[in-house]
Amino acid sequence: MQKIIGLALILVFVNGKIYTSYKQCDNQWGSDKLGTGSSTICSNGSLISSIAMIFNTYGITTDGITTPRTMNSWLKRNNGYASGDLFIWSSIQDFGFVYQGKFSASQAKMKFDNGDHVILGVNDGSHYVLMTSYSGDTFNVNDPGYSKTSYPQNAVIYAPIYTYSKVNYFKNHILKLE
Repeated sequence: MQKIIGLALILVFVNGKIYTSYKQCDNQWGSDKLGTGSSTICSNGSLISSIAMIFNTYGITTDGITTPRTMNSWLKRNNGYASGDLFIWSSIQDFGFVYQGKFSASQAKMKFDNGDHVILGVNDGSHYVLMTSYSGDTFNVNDPGYSKTSYPQNAVIYAPIYTYSKVNYFKNHILKLE
């Protein structure tokens, strides 16, 4: 039993973080309009909720403690949305998160092992969840919309990937160097 616990701790330190978990329909922000569109964080905010989980885990703040509400507000003020409520993937690069693109589920494992942050597009690409670890062909997740804690690899349509750079964060957000 001690070997199993030790191995689990090693895997968390090597392959993952203990991410903050948010629900997009939380009564504190669920009814907020997403961007300038007509949908709400509750109805379509799984992506920004997943990004807020990453930010909060790192202690990166947008208008105080980063939550889906403060992430949404920051994105609205800083051109983080196109066409009302479509998230602009590169909009958070000043915080040190460099968008790498959308990868396959099998590539997501390699990217995760390299320390990148993986958001998974599931439910035919209409819902986003934050990958927290994996075991074989099962992705463990923080799901902002449902009570699910995992998805099989074949349920993942694509995997948007972010690499985090403390240097970029410090240069762009703290020092505000161009």
